[in-house]
Amino acid sequence: MTDWSDRIIDEHQKRIDEMRYVCATQMKFGLYRNPAFKFYHSLGITDLFQGFKNGDIDLGVYHLYWDKEAINTIEYYDPKTGERTNNIKGDWRERWYNPGEEIKPVGGPSPFDPAKVTAMWERETKRRMEKQAQRVLEQELERLQDEPWRRLPKPFWEEDNDE
Repeated sequence: MTDWSDRIIDEHQKRIDEMRYVCATQMKFGLYRNPAFKFYHSLGITDLFQGFKNGDIDLGVYHLYWDKEAINTIEYYDPKTGERTNNIKGDWRERWYNPGEEIKPVGGPSPFDPAKVTAMWERETKRRMEKQAQRVLEQELERLQDEPWRRLPKPFWEEDNDE
């Protein structure tokens, strides 16, 4: 004879797993659409967490992490040899933490110094702003040179009449 409580718990867990699947799919879809996502692990962003809770339903915390030792499942076509290869290590993996479970990041500290990254960003922003300002100045000078009053002939009293 089957214990009904076990069956109810199994059905409940099945519904939780379905909701987790939908939430994980939505989370990954949003991330994959971001053009910067493929560079996250190179920038030191190796752990992404998102909690899912609504009222009495607590699905836990979704964890998407970069596993540098994982074998990537994507095959790449090599146009030189015509072969499909998979020689890239590292891939994004996922897991769920149950409500109240201790969250443990997988990746180490970022390999980047925040002060150096900020200084580089400020230099690049300043360079781009100066380039844009130069472009606007050149366009304004060109527009002023092309104003209609610049093409008017001189008045007759200013003309050189040596007659």
